[in-house]
Amino acid sequence: MTDWVIGCTHFGHANIIRLCNRPFASVEEMDRAMIDNWNRVVGPRDTVYHLGDFAFRGPPAEHYERQLRGTIVKIRGNHDSEDWGTPYLRVRVNRTGVVLFHYPIQEWDGWWQGAVHLHAHTHDREFLSATRRGNVSADAVGFTPVRLDHCVKRLLASGPAGKQG
Repeated sequence: MTDWVIGCTHFGHANIIRLCNRPFASVEEMDRAMIDNWNRVVGPRDTVYHLGDFAFRGPPAEHYERQLRGTIVKIRGNHDSEDWGTPYLRVRVNRTGVVLFHYPIQEWDGWWQGAVHLHAHTHDREFLSATRRGNVSADAVGFTPVRLDHCVKRLLASGPAGKQG
């Protein structure tokens, strides 16, 4: 059983291809590629933390959820319905606190104790968005869920455990 993370898939959202310069000719091609990528890495007993903006302007989220392997833990984004998951979640990877939130934030719960923060929303193509803060929007992670423990390891290598004073 492995934990994965991704956000801002925007399944069904044709306009996101143009808005974010995604490398797909159509929404059907984008959806198929992301479903295939997901199911290639995620096993049936795995967990995927989805950091919001799951599906938008196309078929309902359930249409896509039925096609994806693993258990999806839903963190709500600005394009998700009010009943689609929680807005904020804290988990632990080994002994490190991890804050999962759709939006990037400057400082988060546990910052002083070395916690890291994963977000989506920005659609930037770079994973590292600040010291110990990582962007896991689909655009930044190759449209494929990434291992949560690998993200934490990269973020811990990005800087000191707390602010220097």
